[in-house]
Amino acid sequence: MSGTIRADRIAAQAEQGRGYDAVAKSFHWLVAALIAAQFATELIPNEWASEEALASWHVSIGPSILALMLLRLVWRLTHRPPPAPADLPPGLRVLSRATHWAFYVLLIVLPLLGWTAASGFGATPYLFGVIPLPALIDKDKPTAEAIGGAHGLLAWALLAVIALHVAGALYHATVKRDGVVGRMLPAGGKAG
Repeated sequence: MSGTIRADRIAAQAEQGRGYDAVAKSFHWLVAALIAAQFATELIPNEWASEEALASWHVSIGPSILALMLLRLVWRLTHRPPPAPADLPPGLRVLSRATHWAFYVLLIVLPLLGWTAASGFGATPYLFGVIPLPALIDKDKPTAEAIGGAHGLLAWALLAVIALHVAGALYHATVKRDGVVGRMLPAGGKAG
């Protein structure tokens, strides 16, 4: 009996040390880079680049994020992520799950709203900067502005979720020192 308990404990410890696989890590860091680029298009001064050029980049990056997030969601639903640390309090466990699923929702809804708003303004978004996407609505500036406003509000919500995610990573790295952050680093954690 004690041999079975010990084997279960060893298996649980090995599972705790398991990292994300290379595909999950690639999706994570590529989407993170595109999100940073997307926010940069809104923050770059017009003296550095024209408003039209920045808007063009913005409506090309958004559909790329959407495509990657849909692929990432399929990957997530078909590949089990590493478990949360066993000693993580239930409240933090729920907050972690909610934060991760909020990313999926926001990073799918935001590009869809952006695509719809662009359509209403008469702009054509491009997937990966190359493939033109069809208009989702007819050209209608008041509707586009309303959808664009919702898009902007959700961008603020995304920033709040990013802040929670970074705070959680810092908590694991500096307070808990439990190796959770290393599981998503390109060279960290064993994929399992």
